[in-house]
Amino acid sequence: MPFVALFCQQPELRESLRKLDDEDFSFFPVPQNKPLKAILDSLGVLEFAGALVLDEAQQHASFLQMQRSSLDAQEAGGVDTISITPAGLFGDYSLGHAIGSLLKANEYDVREAKAVVMGSSSEAVAVARELSSLGVSQLALVAGSRPEAEKTLPSVAASTVAIARAIAEPTVPALIEGADIVVRVNPNLDLPENLLGPHLTIIDFSNQAISSLRQQAMRVGAKTLSLRDVQSHQLALALSRLLGKPFKADKFLSVLHQQ
Repeated sequence: MPFVALFCQQPELRESLRKLDDEDFSFFPVPQNKPLKAILDSLGVLEFAGALVLDEAQQHASFLQMQRSSLDAQEAGGVDTISITPAGLFGDYSLGHAIGSLLKANEYDVREAKAVVMGSSSEAVAVARELSSLGVSQLALVAGSRPEAEKTLPSVAASTVAIARAIAEPTVPALIEGADIVVRVNPNLDLPENLLGPHLTIIDFSNQAISSLRQQAMRVGAKTLSLRDVQSHQLALALSRLLGKPFKADKFLSVLHQQ
């Protein structure tokens, strides 16, 4: 059975994934007190299939240790999937594609939709790029300040109108009110309840099982998805790459939703 190293600093999540019973793989949480480089260097020697990196700080630190990396990883400056190849460690970043996979699983076609992404992290970059590649007609990147938003906004498809705004700018409520989908990557950015409606789909990256934003959105009939839903698809995509066979997100949903 292939072993997959697991970098995860959340004790309950780490333990739940370690206990996940599957005949195709076994997660092996790495020691928290060992140097990152030493652990990565040992993966090939110990014949691991690869590694999954779930913590943002470790994703960025791991990226610096890769011999090669995908364009997604280079743009994000981080890796969540590490493959062992004859040429060394190869890093990929699957979060953006996980958003696409999640939307597809929920039968949501975002072509010609208007989207708002709230945040300025590498995760926000990946989400914005994926939504553009899926065909949204308008993409607004909202961050704490206009310079942050402009820096975060990635190159988008020619068919997508790109907008960068600070959360406090007066045009932002109208952008949110007119949106079809909002992805709040940074849970500290406020999304007023009066802007929510049944036309809206919200993906909230809050660590809470059901955040106050999702509660408010559900009260007015909006469709909501959580960080755990995104992570389930992220894990499925990462394992599919590492082990060369397809995995479904359903395998991880019940485990992650217990956190």
